[in-house]
Amino acid sequence: MKVIRLMILLFFISHCAFGQQTDTIRVFFLYGSRPLRGNWHQEPHYFGGFHGGHVSIGIDSVVIGFHHLKGLHLVSCRKHTGGVFQRKKISDFLKDTIAFKYVTFDIPITAAQHDQLLQILKDDMAHTPYDYAFFGMRCAAACYDVLSQIGIFKIKSRIGNISSNFYPKLLRKKMFALAREKHLKITGHPGRKSRNWEND
Repeated sequence: MKVIRLMILLFFISHCAFGQQTDTIRVFFLYGSRPLRGNWHQEPHYFGGFHGGHVSIGIDSVVIGFHHLKGLHLVSCRKHTGGVFQRKKISDFLKDTIAFKYVTFDIPITAAQHDQLLQILKDDMAHTPYDYAFFGMRCAAACYDVLSQIGIFKIKSRIGNISSNFYPKLLRKKMFALAREKHLKITGHPGRKSRNWEND
């Protein structure tokens, strides 16, 4: 009888431990920047300047972010959407951004959250849920939307999300606050010295 009880107890403990098994996702922020004086002809002028940059989500071996394909709409257009969720191997992403300033946040998630996130991103890549527009959903708001669906942030209305995450730095501030609260791992990477990079 004692052996049976012990086996039941061990099964219960292992089941609970499996339910709390964690994976890790990464949130990548490329910083906004401008060419330094004297480098204006050699350095490209990226969209947004200091309020530009980009944010994307790293899961398993890929990085997925929200981009535009055929130019930027001023306001959201339902009939001719130009937004798309694109994926890239993390190894290629790190190679392509070696000269950029960026910061990475490591977020532990449960196995259930991991599976849910994969499904959300798979669905979003197959059927983009919104247009990419200047006064609409862009990379920061899209990232917040995805992360809120798995419980990392509070779910906001579309307008509330857009206004509070209008450009990457606004979401990055939230990530730094979350990192302090949850003791998340943060990794920084300096950009090339020929550009003036935004600060936090």
